[in-house]
Amino acid sequence: MPRTKKSELENSPEKKAASKTASKTSQNKTPAKKPAEKKSVTKTESPKGSTKKTTSKTSARTSKTSVSASAKPKSKPKTAVKKAPSKTSASTQETKAVKTPKAITTAKAVKTAKAVSEENLDFQIEQRNKEIAALLKDYSTEAEISEKPAEKKPGIQNSAFFKKYFKIAASVLVLIIILLLVIGRCSNSGGNAFEKERQNTISLVKKYMDKGQYEPAMDLLNGLLIKNADDEEVQELLDRLIELKAIKDAENSAMANGMSNGSVPYDINIDTNGITNAFRDSIDSMSKELSAANEANAKNQEVINRLLEAQRQEELERQSQKKALEEQKAKEAAIQKAQEEELARQNKKNAEKIEKINELITLGNASLNTGKNDDAIKKYEEAVKLLPLDQGEPKFSASKYSEIASNLYDAAERENNPEVKNFLMQKAVSYAQKAIDKDSGNAKSHFILAMNAEKNKDSQTAERELELAVKNDSGNYLYYYYLGRRQYLNKKYSEARTSFISSIKLKSDFDSSHYNLGITCKKLNLSQEALSSFRKAYSVNPQHAKAYLEEARILDSVYANSDGAIKAYNKVLEIEPDNMPALKECGSVYAKADNYVKAESYFRRAVAKTGSKADPMLYFNLSTVLYNQNKIQDAEKYALEAYNSKDMLNSNSEKAKIVYNYALIVGTAGNQNKSIELYNEVLKLNPSHTKAKINLGIMFMEMTPPETDTALLFLTQAYKEDDKNFEVNNNLGNAYLLKKEY
Repeated sequence: MPRTKKSELENSPEKKAASKTASKTSQNKTPAKKPAEKKSVTKTESPKGSTKKTTSKTSARTSKTSVSASAKPKSKPKTAVKKAPSKTSASTQETKAVKTPKAITTAKAVKTAKAVSEENLDFQIEQRNKEIAALLKDYSTEAEISEKPAEKKPGIQNSAFFKKYFKIAASVLVLIIILLLVIGRCSNSGGNAFEKERQNTISLVKKYMDKGQYEPAMDLLNGLLIKNADDEEVQELLDRLIELKAIKDAENSAMANGMSNGSVPYDINIDTNGITNAFRDSIDSMSKELSAANEANAKNQEVINRLLEAQRQEELERQSQKKALEEQKAKEAAIQKAQEEELARQNKKNAEKIEKINELITLGNASLNTGKNDDAIKKYEEAVKLLPLDQGEPKFSASKYSEIASNLYDAAERENNPEVKNFLMQKAVSYAQKAIDKDSGNAKSHFILAMNAEKNKDSQTAERELELAVKNDSGNYLYYYYLGRRQYLNKKYSEARTSFISSIKLKSDFDSSHYNLGITCKKLNLSQEALSSFRKAYSVNPQHAKAYLEEARILDSVYANSDGAIKAYNKVLEIEPDNMPALKECGSVYAKADNYVKAESYFRRAVAKTGSKADPMLYFNLSTVLYNQNKIQDAEKYALEAYNSKDMLNSNSEKAKIVYNYALIVGTAGNQNKSIELYNEVLKLNPSHTKAKINLGIMFMEMTPPETDTALLFLTQAYKEDDKNFEVNNNLGNAYLLKKEY
């Protein structure tokens, strides 16, 4: 009977008969030893449990592999300063190009310097010509006076004539040599001085760059380019500096704005904890690689573009968050103003006091917005000294404490300096607590205490304070939203679902509530409700790439709708062309549908985006679709990439899958010894890997002569693990036939 070997085909149907696979495999490999030929019927299970029968000589390893589910304009250099000589001595005329701090004025400065230098050179040449002409004139006059036409002997006159002109020519030559020596000396002196200054400047620039002080470094390089715009070394250094500065700016902005798991986020992907930290780590890694490797400009630009796109997405979320909070704050301010006006009507003394308190708070806010934090605190303290009023207490005092706490909290969120940020937050918490002491039902202050607890990773306090905020202001959709998020993170999915639904009822066009409701419903296996929520999220915000991504995942995994999933994945890529999950997962969907050409296209796009960062599962997936297209050489290349980076994975079973795939492809390429070595490595990682044992059994049976006992050893172990496995039983029977044990 024939023997079949089958590779792992995760999430993709096995549609080909084992005999057909065995035939294909045998065409692509050169066995170490000649196998014994025996015919038998091979049966391979399809995904639905159906079987197919065929006749072959010996079963071969399955050839189809699996795909993991995750699947300037240039200007001439400035002319050096030259000395313009007079008739007796060279008078010095120096021209200096005006330095500008920005590289934009480089071309203009160089052009001006060039014009001045050319005028100096023209002047020098003109002076030399005048001197030579005067000399020639003197010699000519002398020759005319000394002539005596009739009395000289033949030949004497011509000899004197040539002697005089020889003297003239020699004098001219001497003048030219002197001129060249003077000019050369000036040029060499100036050039050596400039080169020394240039090298010192470049050295200083590199020190600035090492310390991350990019602005002064850039000014120094611009100064060098003003003197010589064609200096390629300086231009390259400036390009690298610009790239590093862009990286640092993007990193700082992302760190300032990327608070998806932090204090007051607007749109939070709550099913992926630590996303912000992972993103920041990625930025740090890429920044170090750029500064160390000095890669090609095109590749560096691609990395920068990705960072800028991520920064753009963060800024969009921050602006949306800011808008939502400002709307809510304006609503609360209007309510508070109406209450204060009512108190003012009731009591004239109160009206004057309220006006003074509000004036001091306004002055404090102005100081806070300009960074004068100490002045702001003083104004706030003056305001609270006027409390309480004769009427409307304790709620009025609580509202003012809460208002000050809210202003301090907002300032803390805007602050980038950690020490100042912490100072402002602590002041905000202090005023919020005073507000609650006056009025335990002050919702705004409970919310501020909740956000401070989130910052300190105190999840239980955060949830409790958010519940109190909702209880005391049940009309605030943001309080429900943040409560739902915290409940989700505390794995209270049913409660979170209720909170998100409440938020949507109060504000149906808040896309973050729709999106996070969808994430919560996924956890509760409410696939249809989750799908509906994601679609509502991107109907409110058509640029909500994460909603399209989650829609694609549900369509693929739950409803097996590959066409719908591919459409949704491509929508993500329209919004975010570098979205790696969309590229890899879309490639996996194509692979499961046996569209290996399309799958290869998406996987290759993903590989191109990874740069120098290895991705073992991506390499694995690309190698499998190449293998299934019989592109063995390319398949082996990426299988090796996956094998070399497998230690990035934590799971031994995942590592075993990568090694098994490499063993299968190496064997198909004809390296049987290497393949056997790799299959044994698979068994060290996963001693229960049945397919590796089957393939080892078949390979030992195919040797010349067959090593039947070794083959039986592996096949018997496989049988003990899975005695219903058709491949095991079929190849075990073949082994006994070879031994003639009927």
